[in-house]
Amino acid sequence: MEFPPIYILSLEGAQRFGPLAEALTVRGLTFEVFWGIDGRSRLPRAHEPLVDRAGAEARMGRPMSDGEFACALSHRQIYERIAAGDAPSAIVLEDDADPGPAFFDLVSALADPPCGLLLFDHKNTYVKMRDRLILPGGVRAYRMALPPFLATGYMVSREVAAHLAFRDGPVVQPSDWPDAILQFDSYACDPRVITQRGRHAGLSSLETGRRKHGHKRRKSLRRLLYRSYWRRWLTKRLARKLA
Repeated sequence: MEFPPIYILSLEGAQRFGPLAEALTVRGLTFEVFWGIDGRSRLPRAHEPLVDRAGAEARMGRPMSDGEFACALSHRQIYERIAAGDAPSAIVLEDDADPGPAFFDLVSALADPPCGLLLFDHKNTYVKMRDRLILPGGVRAYRMALPPFLATGYMVSREVAAHLAFRDGPVVQPSDWPDAILQFDSYACDPRVITQRGRHAGLSSLETGRRKHGHKRRKSLRRLLYRSYWRRWLTKRLARKLA
């Protein structure tokens, strides 16, 4: 049976991928551990030209932490690897991903990608209910109306990976998720087939970094003057929230 390549994104100093690696190995799935950029203490100087801190703050309404920049750059490096490969799709799992039984039912169906991007885990997800995919294991996937949060686990086609990898300009937002994904066939699983291990046990390292530096989004009434705000407002009300 054919499977898409599986990449586990981890940090050399973290070594959190053990439970995930064991779960994949038991099911006979091969994988590659992809070492990401470690920005927990600070973003390595060599990567500073690849980010735009002022642009990120203007876009996000708050400063991005070094950990967020490092995570976004790490996912971009994986996209480059996938785009340079021969496989039509690949699966990316962060090292704290906890795959459920439905995930393993899905994997073999993703060697030939059913869409450009398929999120296994997601949060704050607004979708178009009339545009859906029926996947193995009783899983349905709905086309996303707005970019959601979380990049815990996803399938990405080589075409979409190439677009995300080689977009012009430095990083100005976190890895989850740029508006560009709405240009492609981007779907979110319902129910979610992967969750974050220990999500409710404490804060993630990225959230810890944001709180440490007081990086909280500032809301201004000026946002009411922009058409983009009202387009998003209308989109939310015409869509359904999955998670």
